Amino acid sequence: MNRRVTESVFLKGNYRVRDQISNRALILGGDEYGIQIADLLKRNGFEATIFVGFRDAHPSSPTLDVIKGKIEKITGFIGDFNVAIRTSTDLHEIRFGFIIAAQPAHRRSKTSSFGAAGLNKVYNLSEFKQFLDSSGRSLLNNDRNWRHIAFFFDLKGSSEVSQFDILLSVLDRLEMLDQVQSYIFTRNVKVASGGLEARYRYHRQHGVVFFKFDETEPRIVQDGKNLIIEFVEPLLREEMELTPDIIVIDEILSPADSLEPILNLIPSAHVSAPYLQPESTRFNGVETQKAGIYAVGPARGAFDQESLKADVEAVMISLFKAMPQLSDFTPKLVAHVDHDKCTFCLTCVRLCPHGAIGFHSRPEVDPLSCKACGVCVVECPMGAIEMRCGDVVPPTTEKPLLYGAGFKGHGRIKLFLCARSGLQAASRINSSLLSDVEICELTCAGSLSPNFLLKCFRDGVAGIIVAGCFKGNCASIYGSTLADERVAQVSRTLEQAGIDPKRLEFVYVAGNTPSLIVEAIFKVKGRVGDLNQFQFPDSHDGTT
Repeated sequence: MNRRVTESVFLKGNYRVRDQISNRALILGGDEYGIQIADLLKRNGFEATIFVGFRDAHPSSPTLDVIKGKIEKITGFIGDFNVAIRTSTDLHEIRFGFIIAAQPAHRRSKTSSFGAAGLNKVYNLSEFKQFLDSSGRSLLNNDRNWRHIAFFFDLKGSSEVSQFDILLSVLDRLEMLDQVQSYIFTRNVKVASGGLEARYRYHRQHGVVFFKFDETEPRIVQDGKNLIIEFVEPLLREEMELTPDIIVIDEILSPADSLEPILNLIPSAHVSAPYLQPESTRFNGVETQKAGIYAVGPARGAFDQESLKADVEAVMISLFKAMPQLSDFTPKLVAHVDHDKCTFCLTCVRLCPHGAIGFHSRPEVDPLSCKACGVCVVECPMGAIEMRCGDVVPPTTEKPLLYGAGFKGHGRIKLFLCARSGLQAASRINSSLLSDVEICELTCAGSLSPNFLLKCFRDGVAGIIVAGCFKGNCASIYGSTLADERVAQVSRTLEQAGIDPKRLEFVYVAGNTPSLIVEAIFKVKGRVGDLNQFQFPDSHDGTT
């Protein structure tokens, strides 16, 4: 193969120069929260640069370093990201140690779904709030006539808690006006945030009328200059009409489109898209699956004010936690590519959940980004990747732990457990239930290969149970899913060889679900029969 490979969008890390730029952070988004993050970082010794799009408002603070343009590409790893930004005059490539996605939410109108797009007296919720914040209150109250305002909330498409917070803030303002009557047409009210339920109950008790629908929904029609809402009253089941002066419709909130360059940087981002952070408890606060990339508020699917305020502080904590890693080169267990075996198929680059493998002239693992999940080791078609701690290669990822470590001979049952879930669950199981079981720890269920499973059967193992994290809660994003697929693959191979495929079981677990492992053990034991008399068919050699 020609080793003069064209440079891809991935960048081989240059670890020796990281300390020159490691304290430089790029903040995507220049609203109040982006500015707060930049100010906080500067006060704590970091260099902070804010990026805003061509159409975005320029941050008001004159002391901040701001770049206006379009991000075309982001490459690199924690401590050494290279960001290509096209401004109105040129293309600039600037290096940063960290990237913080803090763009405001993108708001999409729902008016067209009600047939109300372009109609007078119909507002989006954010537009009406701005109207009230400027001259709206005086205009509504200028002739002392009654005003009837109808709000549509969560009728089409799920609405965020933050939208209900804004709606309640609007009702707070309207309450201060004389002769204003508000009506809320909704399916659900979103009160899962501090103080929202109390505010909701307050407005119900002070005259705001709520109509809560299950199946049918109100319809907007126009009669000359008048807007009419036709609906079946949910409790009375009677057809009614309301002729409001103004209709306000909530909006769909989503992350900014400018997240795309970061999503392109992380191979596993398709699982969490359009959000940057996977929906998993494994990723705390603002951290994402790629080291050095942080998601604030809308970028991770949190739109309420409380979350946004907490995220500002969480960014600072996360950066302080990450900084020592950039200067500490103590060897740890990471993936290593044998370039003599590598054929540049780039399977590892495309599949690494953490974006820890880059490519410049050859695949290279970034040791600070690698989480030692082992997914790349199993998926490499050439067997060119192995786990190393410095120059030391561990004998095997699957090491006996806890109970049954001394159990030898035919008939044993092996239990392969993810260290983050299954191993914790097994520690809660009574040892008497594990007397015939050998427990082996895995850094991730995704590190277990089909060939190794077949080898275990060939060596006399009677049954195997593989336990990984629940879907959506795997620290390696899709490690458990890959493990489940491999177990299914091996099961088909066993069946073709005339061996009961039910001797192999995969189970999704969490640290607090030991009963699922116990249930799997009883299932496999029941299928295997007498462990002491079990004999594996001599005709099966364990190969694929």
